[in-house]
Amino acid sequence: MPGYLREVRANFDSFSVSWRAELMKVMDLLRAEENIFHESYQRIVSLQAWRANVVESVMSAESAAFFLEAQNDALISHVLAQMGSWRSALKSLRSCIENVLFTLYYMDHPVELILWQQGKIRHTFNEMHRYFLAHPRVTSASKRATGLEILQKEYSLLSRAVHASARTFRMTQDVQATQLWSPEKTRIGSWRTRESLVLQGLNLLMMVLFRDSLTGSKLVGLRRAISLAIPPSMYAVIKRDLKITLLRA
Repeated sequence: MPGYLREVRANFDSFSVSWRAELMKVMDLLRAEENIFHESYQRIVSLQAWRANVVESVMSAESAAFFLEAQNDALISHVLAQMGSWRSALKSLRSCIENVLFTLYYMDHPVELILWQQGKIRHTFNEMHRYFLAHPRVTSASKRATGLEILQKEYSLLSRAVHASARTFRMTQDVQATQLWSPEKTRIGSWRTRESLVLQGLNLLMMVLFRDSLTGSKLVGLRRAISLAIPPSMYAVIKRDLKITLLRA
């Protein structure tokens, strides 16, 4: 092996040892924030409840696959946050929004789903957002109850992290070297806010579209799971607009 390749190999071995050690250090420091991550996991439970109780029952396997990917995105964001990889965690939240919207759109548009599978169309967030703004199930509810305003704002903010268009989202902010992980308290607070609002917005939109399945005494387990992702201050609005009673566990 040439000398320069031996040097690259030695650097690779050193880097591998270094990043694993740094990751363990950051994860140990972030264990002090376990309550924040526990609350995050509780919110993500709502996605599993939706998938088990509604998505897999009313959708084709092809549409439901988008929702499974959205659930996976939320879990990846959760895990990356526990590792202190904040920008990547935010990227996964953006993908989670996209995949839920694709789930709901392609449920109603099987022909477009086939075209997407053939690589002939590719919808944007703005197209999805406009579609749901005009959806009859959405226009019959107050804006606050639909979750679409939340999702639009969060998608815009998360896009800035994805496209590196804002200094505040950089992992290498105020450091002189590459940084894969960070235990900074300000980062965890920002991620927590973004994640909680994304899951709130997605649950609101799902409730608007599937509210007939949640009224009265229907699907108690699902309503309990949703309650973990919706702030109690919204319960009265949801009861008034959607006739859904949320049940805080």
